[in-house]
Amino acid sequence: MFRKKTGVDGWTAMGSYWSLLGSVTLPLFLICVFGAVLYQWRRVDTVSLADISLYILAPCLLITALAGAQVSGGSLLSVLWFTVIQTALCWIVAVLVGRICRLRPETRASMTLTTLFSNSNNYGLPVLLLAYGTKGFSLGATYVVGQVILVNTLGLYIASRANGSPRQAIKKIAQTPLIYAAIIGLGLYFFAVHIPAPLESTLKLAGDAYPVIVLLILGIQLRKIQLSGMRRYDIWISVGLRVLIVPLLSLLTLRMLGIHGLLASILFVESSMPAAINATVLVEKYGGDKQNVALTVAITTILSFATLPLLMRLG
Repeated sequence: MFRKKTGVDGWTAMGSYWSLLGSVTLPLFLICVFGAVLYQWRRVDTVSLADISLYILAPCLLITALAGAQVSGGSLLSVLWFTVIQTALCWIVAVLVGRICRLRPETRASMTLTTLFSNSNNYGLPVLLLAYGTKGFSLGATYVVGQVILVNTLGLYIASRANGSPRQAIKKIAQTPLIYAAIIGLGLYFFAVHIPAPLESTLKLAGDAYPVIVLLILGIQLRKIQLSGMRRYDIWISVGLRVLIVPLLSLLTLRMLGIHGLLASILFVESSMPAAINATVLVEKYGGDKQNVALTVAITTILSFATLPLLMRLG
């Protein structure tokens, strides 16, 4: 199912690994630290930051990503089916585990978010660029677009359900501009319409700020949580689901669909990334167990330093 690794020396692979840590992981970590330091010095309103990211920055990122996507129809369909089936499997497993363990509704919602959504954007895409080049990056970007849409629709619904009814959750989804940004972006892609240069520059400038704001929110959330929360068993259940179970479900989905080659490697690595930072934005804005999400994101990101070489080896 996966392409064989050829012509790559072990020392070269290790050099790429350390390069990845220095050029990708360290900057992400430092931006989180900036957020934590800022909150120590000044009590920032993270709800306002979440509004900026969800209502302005994310729509701009989505429109430019969809409009400029360059992928064949067959690959696009494979990515779509993989995303749907793998998400459904993860959702079923997360719900079952939450009920078996008798977790509180807000904790179940948070665990479901971290199980369903990976940090495929601001962590996964740089990894793909380093490991697979521009072709792998383009394929990964297609998967990321689907994840952004799901996070801001399905993810918003799950977070809202933690403290509200299904009808209220659906109403909040209808109010998010991500839905309309996706429609615009898909329309531009399918009809091959080019965005005027000044407008494209504006959208890209705003969209590029999205990962930074989200990382700052994560840093603030980490500063607000108490380390004693790491003793909670439900957090380690969430970590186990994301680190162990999700990669297995991704492999199962790839085999079910018969996806192989570079695309299989890309989808496996992207879906197996640490828990999505975006989940912290959703629980901050719409509800859920903030401590569970923040610690799960932090722990899975730290563990990824060790698991990432294994994932890339399998890919």
